[in-house]
Amino acid sequence: VKVVLCHSGSALVPQFEQPLQEEALKSLRRKGVEVILNTRVTELKDGYAKLSTKKFDKETGEKGRVESELPIGLSVWCAGTAPVSFVSQLLDQLPDAARNADGRIKVDKWLRPQMDDPSLLGSVLVLGDAAACMEDDDFLPQTAQVAGQQGAYLARLLSRGYDLETTPPALPCTPLSPCDIFYDPMLTEWLKLRGLDVASKFSFLNLGLLAYLGGGEALSQVQVGEFPLFAYSGSVAFVLWRSVYLVKQVATKNRILVTFDWIKNSVFGRDMTRF
Repeated sequence: VKVVLCHSGSALVPQFEQPLQEEALKSLRRKGVEVILNTRVTELKDGYAKLSTKKFDKETGEKGRVESELPIGLSVWCAGTAPVSFVSQLLDQLPDAARNADGRIKVDKWLRPQMDDPSLLGSVLVLGDAAACMEDDDFLPQTAQVAGQQGAYLARLLSRGYDLETTPPALPCTPLSPCDIFYDPMLTEWLKLRGLDVASKFSFLNLGLLAYLGGGEALSQVQVGEFPLFAYSGSVAFVLWRSVYLVKQVATKNRILVTFDWIKNSVFGRDMTRF
C-alpha cells in the first residue's frame, strides 16, 4: 500500500506558522507518505488518476501546468463538503443576497442574515459552518473554535434581551415590544450601567490551532488573538492535542469512554472491521 497526498497549495496546513508547516511535511514523509504539492486531481479513470501540477519557471517567469498520471487500484472518492439540506432549504426562503458562493448563509456582524421583510430581521440567527461571517475582509474559518464562540455570543444576545430587529441590537427590550419574553427590568438597568445598552459586534478571538499528524505526532500553535504564546510539534504537541480533546468533552462519561478507547487502540490496535 502506498499513500500519495496531492495538495493544491504550496505548503501543508497554511494556517500554521512556516516552521510548523515544514514540520508537518517532514512528519508525513518520515511515515512514508509521498506528498505532491501544487497538484490537483483533475480526473479519475480506470486504473489511474490524472494530475495537474502547477509549474513556475524562475528564469522566464512563465507559469503553467503539467499533466501527469498516477496509477491506482481501488479508488474511493470522498473530496469536498457541502452544507446540510436544511441550510439549502433556509436559503430558498431568504433573498439571493444572503447566499454565499459556497452555499453558506451570509450574515452581518450580529450573525443575522438578510431578510426580504425588514421587520423579520433578527428572527433567524446563523452560526457555525452554516454561517459565512466576514472579519478583517476575510471569512472566518469553519472550525469548532469559531462555532463555540459564536454560540456563546448569541446566547448572550438572547439572554440579555437585545432587540435584534434594530441595527445595532439595543436595549431596552420593553414589555410592549415583540421581544417581551426576554424582558428583565433589573438586568436591563444593570447592562445600561455597564455600558452594554448596545450589543457589540461578534469578534472572533483566535486561541490557536491544533492538528493531528498521526503516529503520536501533532502540531500546536497557541496564541491569544494576534499574539503568539508558543508552538510545538511532535509528541509534546500530541499530548496537548489529546488534553484539549478530553477537556472539550461535554460530560465526564464521554471523557472516560474516549480515554478507554485510546487505551484499547494502543494495546490491541484500531478495529478496522468497522471501516
